[in-house]
This record gives sequence, C-alpha cells and structure tokens, in this order.
Amino acid sequence: MSAGEVVLWVLLGLAALAVLAFVGIVAKFVGKAAVSYARRKPPQAVGFFAVPGGLATFVATFFGAGLPLAMGLGMITGLAVFLLVAMELG
Repeated sequence: MSAGEVVLWVLLGLAALAVLAFVGIVAKFVGKAAVSYARRKPPQAVGFFAVPGGLATFVATFFGAGLPLAMGLGMITGLAVFLLVAMELG
C-alpha cells in the first residue's frame, strides 16, 4: 500500500465521520421538533403520520407489492410526512 493510498483512506474515513456527525446533528434537530409538535398537538401528529402512511400502503399493495414491503413503504412515507410537518410547525 503506497503513501497515496493511505492518505486517501484516511480522507475517506474523515469524510465518513463528518457525514455521520452531520446526520446526528440533523436527526437531533428534527427529532426535537417532532417531539415538540407531537406533545402540543397529538391528534394532528397522529393524522399526519397515519393518513399518508395508510395511503402509501394501499397504493403499494394495489400495484402488486407484497404486504411487508407495502407496510414498510407506508411507515417510511408516514414518518417522512410527519417529520416534514413537524419541522415546519414544531
């Protein structure tokens, strides 16, 4: 392994750590906003999670996806919509 390869691997490792730190900071910020919104308005928070998630599950199963895959897509979609709304309103 040459010195250039070692430098590249070190830079790759540092870049990976920087990405993980950034994701951690963003997750903490989004999580704090989501918890704040869910505590202030629980019925709306449940609606913003359940309605898009259920709709995504239905559409995925309608187009032939298996139920576990459709449930996963619905969960991810519902969580994404909830987090976007929480970021805006929380």
